[in-house]
Amino acid sequence: AGREVADRIFGYGCLLGLVLAVGQFFLLPTITPLFSPLPEVIEAVKGPAAISSFIHLVNGLVFAGEGTLLGLGAYKDLAVITAMGVGCMVSCLLSPLGKSLNGILLSLAAFNLFQGLAVTLHHVRFSPLRRRGFRGK
Repeated sequence: AGREVADRIFGYGCLLGLVLAVGQFFLLPTITPLFSPLPEVIEAVKGPAAISSFIHLVNGLVFAGEGTLLGLGAYKDLAVITAMGVGCMVSCLLSPLGKSLNGILLSLAAFNLFQGLAVTLHHVRFSPLRRRGFRGK
């Protein structure tokens, strides 16, 4: 039963992340003027707002995976995944990418993408809830 619940949570997380990402992306022309009446500011906000809408895609996986790891008591695995994700983000920030606002958001996206991939890999390959046919003997 636990495996089915975890799979369902991952599915709902993916669906909700997709809905939020697509919704925010297509509402950008309506949302960006809310930041300021100045055309320069509206134009400057478009890039970071588009990047943040992409981040929603992976956040659904991240939150579902972190919640599953916490529920399983896999704190060490979660800590290792988070530390590696932070290393990925800091590497991006220390590169030339970290010199612009878009680059900073992209480094946050790299952190979230790493987290999403790592918790999904953990769920599919290493978790006690994995489907037994997925792991080599």
